[in-house]
Amino acid sequence: MNTIPRTIKNYELISNEIKFLPKSILRLKILKFLYQSPLSMKELNRKANIEYSAISTNVHKLELENLLYRKESKYFLSNEMKLYMENLMELDKISQMLEDIFPILHNHVVHSIPTYSICNLSRLENIKLLEADDLNAYKTYDFIEKSLKHARYVNAILPFSYENFNNQFNDLLFDNISINLVIPLSIGNVLIKSLDTSKKNLKLDFFNDNESNHMLLICTDRKMILGLFKNDGGYDQNRLLVSSNRNSINWANELFEQFKKENI
Repeated sequence: MNTIPRTIKNYELISNEIKFLPKSILRLKILKFLYQSPLSMKELNRKANIEYSAISTNVHKLELENLLYRKESKYFLSNEMKLYMENLMELDKISQMLEDIFPILHNHVVHSIPTYSICNLSRLENIKLLEADDLNAYKTYDFIEKSLKHARYVNAILPFSYENFNNQFNDLLFDNISINLVIPLSIGNVLIKSLDTSKKNLKLDFFNDNESNHMLLICTDRKMILGLFKNDGGYDQNRLLVSSNRNSINWANELFEQFKKENI
C-alpha cells in the first residue's frame, strides 16, 4: 500500500537532483571535465577557465549533494554522477546528430524506419548529410554508384529501378559479390529483367509497397546510405544520409534485417 507514496518521494528526489545540475552552466562545465578525468581545483581552474572562487563554491555544492568526492587533492565523480553524465553526453550526441540530419527528417516519411532502428539512433556515428547542388544535380546518385563499385557485399532496399545501379549490380554479381536486394512488387518485373538472376550470389526478396515502407537503404562493407521519401510521396533524390563508420554500418544492416522481418 505504500508503493505510490514511496514512488512519488523517489521521483521528487530524482527530479530535484536533475534540476540542480542544469541550473548552473558552471556546474555542468566542471562535471564535464571531471567526467574526463579526476582533477584538483587548480587543474579545473586552468582547464575550464573558471574563476577559482566559482569552482570552489560549485565543487562544495556538488560534494554536499554526494555527486563527487575528494581523494587527496583530486575530485572524482560518484558512480551515480558518472551514470548521469554518460546519459547526458549521449543525449548531447544524439541532439547534435539530429540537428545535423534535420533537413532529411523534416517533411520526410520517417515512419518507414522500423521502431527498433529509431530507438538505436544513438549508435549512428560520423553521419553526414550529402546534398546535390547546382554544380552536380546527380551528386547522390554518383555517390551510390561509386560506393557500389568498391563493395564486398551489398544489402539494399530499393524502392525504384535505376539503370546505372542495375549495371553496377551486374558487375558485382559477375565478380561473385554477394547481393541481397529487397524490392517492392510493383517494380519486380522491371528489375528482374535488368539483373542477371541466374547468379547464385543474388538474393531477391519482395514486399508489398505502400506509403509506410518506402525508403532507400544501401549497406556495404564500407558504407551505409539512407534515402527517404518526401511527405508528398516523391523520393528525395537530392539528399542522402551517409557514413563510413562501422557502428553506423552495423546499424544500417540491422535496419535492413528488421525491415525484412516486418515487411516480407
